[in-house]
Amino acid sequence: MQLGNLILTVLDPFQIIRKYLLKPLAVTGIAYAEEYKRKTNAGVQSTKSILLKLIAAVVVGFSIVWASIFMYAYFYYSYMPTVSHVKDVYLNYRDCLPEQKCLGYPSDKVVLTNKQQFLMVGQAYKVTLYLEMPESVQNDKIGMFTVCATMLDNEASEHSTKSCRLSMIHFKSSLLKMITTVVLAPFFVLGYREEKQTVAIDLFTHFEDSQAHPVTSVDISVLSRDIQFYSAQLHITANFSGLRYLMFNWPIISAVIGILTNLFFILIICVLSWYHWDDKEWIVEIKDRYHQILSTPTKIIAKSLAEPASVLLKEEKEEKEKEEEDELTTDDIEEVSSFKDDLGLTS
Repeated sequence: MQLGNLILTVLDPFQIIRKYLLKPLAVTGIAYAEEYKRKTNAGVQSTKSILLKLIAAVVVGFSIVWASIFMYAYFYYSYMPTVSHVKDVYLNYRDCLPEQKCLGYPSDKVVLTNKQQFLMVGQAYKVTLYLEMPESVQNDKIGMFTVCATMLDNEASEHSTKSCRLSMIHFKSSLLKMITTVVLAPFFVLGYREEKQTVAIDLFTHFEDSQAHPVTSVDISVLSRDIQFYSAQLHITANFSGLRYLMFNWPIISAVIGILTNLFFILIICVLSWYHWDDKEWIVEIKDRYHQILSTPTKIIAKSLAEPASVLLKEEKEEKEKEEEDELTTDDIEEVSSFKDDLGLTS
């Protein structure tokens, strides 16, 4: 350091170079360095704030989207009923009492639920019985047969609904039966096909359950003792209409529209909440009002609360009358003074 000062003193005895060249360069360099450091720190801080805002926006956006999806899913599963209920029907001949003269028909009581409500109230249902029947000679001879169904509530009271329908096996001519048997004979022999038909009987086409007496079981009877069948199934299918029809047949489009609608309203609520909380004037007004209430004497408040409304109204009326009298007196004085001025009586 001393050697450097010595060299500078020898080369520049009057300190001209140090004052007018080295010092300005050093000051300028330090200023540029400080400015660069400040800009770097500001850039880092701005980058951090941008990243934090971006992360917050992404988190809020994902939360809003998932809230919209959850709301639509909850609405869908609460609004849409189960599409179809399938119950096996085990038809059997009922025993009659000895003193009764009756014919035992194949019948069964299908229990739907042990709870109070199985079907959705206000929703129309289609009740269909599927009979798997062989193409036998006896079924051809029977021809038409009647199937009855009774929708029973938990107490099996008089509020039950009954429906009877006629049906028969599908007709096939002798020539068609012969051709079908010849063509499908290998499949019949190997057991891949059977000579049978599935007969669908629509017992109810537009059944709506009652909330006061919900259906818990179905009593089914086939009014024919000689009928032959392999199995029977009861299908209860929801007959959708209106919004349920659209949501069931076009689920993707309905989901997109529902989620976008929920997203729109949630965004509106969030924006209004943001502007409401961002404006601090209403908070300041509440604080001022609170301090004003605290500064009011408690005796005056207690007196105003204790006095009836009629007394308060009377006092207000008296104050108004007093103000009107004061105004009249002031007007009279002004008129008298103006009259004196006109006569030249003023001092």
